[in-house]
Amino acid sequence: MSLDRAAWSWTEHLRHGGTTTWAAWVAAARDRDVAVPAGWHPPGAAQLELVRRLADRPAARPLLAAGTFHRLADLVLQRSAPGRGMAPAPLAWPAPATLGPGFGAPPADPVDVPRAELVRVGVGVLAELLVRSPGAPAAARLPRRRPLSRPFQLCGAPVTTDAVRRSLAVAGQVAGGRPPQVVLLAEPLDEALAQVWSARVQDGVPVRWRGFLDRWARRAARGELPPSVDYPALAALWAAQVGPERVHVVAAPPDLATAVSTVATALGLPPARGRRRRCPAPQWQPLSAEGVDVLRRVGAVLGVRVAEPEHRRAVRRLAGLLAQQRPRRLAVPEEHRPWVARCAAEVAAALREGGYAVHGDLERLAQLRAGVPTGPRAGAELGLVLDGCARLAAQELVGEAEPR
Repeated sequence: MSLDRAAWSWTEHLRHGGTTTWAAWVAAARDRDVAVPAGWHPPGAAQLELVRRLADRPAARPLLAAGTFHRLADLVLQRSAPGRGMAPAPLAWPAPATLGPGFGAPPADPVDVPRAELVRVGVGVLAELLVRSPGAPAAARLPRRRPLSRPFQLCGAPVTTDAVRRSLAVAGQVAGGRPPQVVLLAEPLDEALAQVWSARVQDGVPVRWRGFLDRWARRAARGELPPSVDYPALAALWAAQVGPERVHVVAAPPDLATAVSTVATALGLPPARGRRRRCPAPQWQPLSAEGVDVLRRVGAVLGVRVAEPEHRRAVRRLAGLLAQQRPRRLAVPEEHRPWVARCAAEVAAALREGGYAVHGDLERLAQLRAGVPTGPRAGAELGLVLDGCARLAAQELVGEAEPR
């Protein structure tokens, strides 16, 4: 038994959907009669482990059933990991070393490769799949507003506002018209900041969560907040145009269904009649912190590989694959809690004094979350990367199985 024979036979096992670990494969000594192709070299431990884990994901079942998993595996095995991280590690071998110390990364059992390194490889694979097929341009318009519809406008926390706008439009209530009643959807400030970060990344800006907060901490010292969550400024702007009596504040709705029903009640919208309308994809998807960070990392790679139109389409396509109905909430790190708490209290006080109709409890705007993660988790990121790779590959390869 030799390293090359064991590595070749194990690689072929993985390419066709096998999930046996490297250590178990070597211990079983299944490669005694294997002929290794001339010039072949084993892939890196991270690439091999990523293929092994991909085969074990439910999202990869269409590829396995169609006999096209090996094409995704080959793409993974040929990819290097973008960004900063560890050097590619060769496979560990149980026999004693005979050549003395070498250079580069030390040999590793693939199951011991850090999750962060597997994510790095997966990010490169996601970017490659998206470059090959970034997706079709999304439809740009919501349904047309009916002439006799009550005029209204929505503003506030970007992801929540977009979701409520779409839900109302699907039910036949399309924003627009003059003079409108205005609803400001005011999420707690820490959640609102997380939504702005998500929207920025989905728009193609590869900014990190802590970097985003660091920048706004400096600007908050001058009394500035991101425009979409500067609730007092938004309310005052609309009040100057339509009067404060036509401005409604929906404070901290607990979920989308409550937000939609509260907005409809505040505006006095009639019940939806007739068939429900179709809408294009959301402007901003509901993503977990890990989903936003995966999108950020892939977007940074795409930014140097494709032109702007393809970059935007690819980012939007991946965001749709990473979306979750109820994404895990994200808290601000400890060093940012003082200024966020101060700004939140000031925002709630300003809205309370503005003379607007308030639906909900303004005090909840200043209640910062505690006891939840303050950043993306590598373990959860890896699951998203694996499923994203499998789903993108399935969209491209299922139905294209090569003849056997």
